[in-house]
Amino acid sequence: MTKKIGIRIGLIFCLLLLFAAFNSTKEARPTLVKRDPFVPTESLTKDDSIWVITDLHYLSPSLSDEGESFTFIKETSAGKELDYPAQRMEALIWQIEKERPKLLLVSGDLTLNGEKQSAVELADYFQQIEQFGTQVYVIPGNHDISNGWARKFVGEDQEKTDQILPEDFQSIFSNMGYQDAYTLDEHSLSYAVQPYTDLILLMLDTNVYSQTEGKGAPPSNGRLEKETLTWIESVFEDAKKSGATVLPVLHHNLLEHNDFMTKGFTLDNNEEVKALFLKYNIPVVFTGHTHVQDIAHEENTLYDVTTAAFSVMTPSIGKVTFDNNQVSYEKQAVDMEAWASETNQTDNNLLNYTDYATHLFVEDGINMGLRQMIEEQWHDDSYAEEVGAFVGESNRLFFSGESSQMSTKELKLMKESQGYQLIKKHSKGFLLRYMDNILKSDGHSDLELSVPLLQSVDN
Repeated sequence: MTKKIGIRIGLIFCLLLLFAAFNSTKEARPTLVKRDPFVPTESLTKDDSIWVITDLHYLSPSLSDEGESFTFIKETSAGKELDYPAQRMEALIWQIEKERPKLLLVSGDLTLNGEKQSAVELADYFQQIEQFGTQVYVIPGNHDISNGWARKFVGEDQEKTDQILPEDFQSIFSNMGYQDAYTLDEHSLSYAVQPYTDLILLMLDTNVYSQTEGKGAPPSNGRLEKETLTWIESVFEDAKKSGATVLPVLHHNLLEHNDFMTKGFTLDNNEEVKALFLKYNIPVVFTGHTHVQDIAHEENTLYDVTTAAFSVMTPSIGKVTFDNNQVSYEKQAVDMEAWASETNQTDNNLLNYTDYATHLFVEDGINMGLRQMIEEQWHDDSYAEEVGAFVGESNRLFFSGESSQMSTKELKLMKESQGYQLIKKHSKGFLLRYMDNILKSDGHSDLELSVPLLQSVDN
């Protein structure tokens, strides 16, 4: 009898442990930073600019010896440029010193794969930026927290390195949002900060992660839990009472940007979130994750702007301004060549960075096209080069947002080219569907946007 009771108690204990583990991501997180919420005294003016960057995928140079294992990662990184992460950050600091934006918003995937050392170094770069009067606000992306892929690259080997846990992220980046926040969500790393009397930034953590070290690949999907949605609505109510504009910033997409980038990219519960945002007349959100420069819209009342990844081709910046009761967005870029010249760099890749990084990305697109030809069993040496070149260039136009600037005639000419015609003739699978999907335009620019606000901004 005693033995049976012991077994039952043991089973109950195991069930309780499982229940606790299952609910680990629901627990209220502790406030780890000493908070002194920023109280604004000034309003935005038409001369104030806000910069948005995303998907830095920064890897600390100390975590690689540029050996064989690192070369493999570079070749399988979907066109990301991994050799010059520190130089990109130095160039960003250089440009911020010259142009002095008021705010820098970073919408996730700060690190390559959640390496703690990468985060520590990024925080130092951000502190340098803040010394020039530009306040930095960050949120995590799906690669940043409890990522089982966090690695150090040594020769032929990949060695585990310290991961960023949720409390680490809040602590490391305490001066980049969490310290100044006037309210923190108890169920995620989301927060709201009011840098100006007429502007509230809603920095949303949409990621799915463990409270302890992760194992294996990080989940790509994201969502906002009910408790967080309740908290978001309280922020919207605050803004409604004060007359402030709310700008939400999140890593995952609220609206669908592309038929091939929905599951794992768009929020799992995007319809629920979208309904809440429309209820409070939120005009625009800033997201990331796809690496694509794109602007999606819902009946011209709600816009989702994704800025191209900072780690792909030319490091992209989204410049946001307010004037005449409108919020405007324009894609810009870090001038890597000007920085390299002014700081006396001697590396030709830095002196010609746009060509260098764009070539890497186009080559990745070419290889993707060739792989698809093989997988679809229609690869032929006589035309493989032409097909690959077409895929690489089409991919560049799509990810840079430049395809949205092409006229109907220009898109028609691309589809009349030999490269596309070969794909149309032979591909019965992914490649043709993908090409048809990216070689189209909805008539809206993906590089700029102006939308009206309900609240006015002082001139």
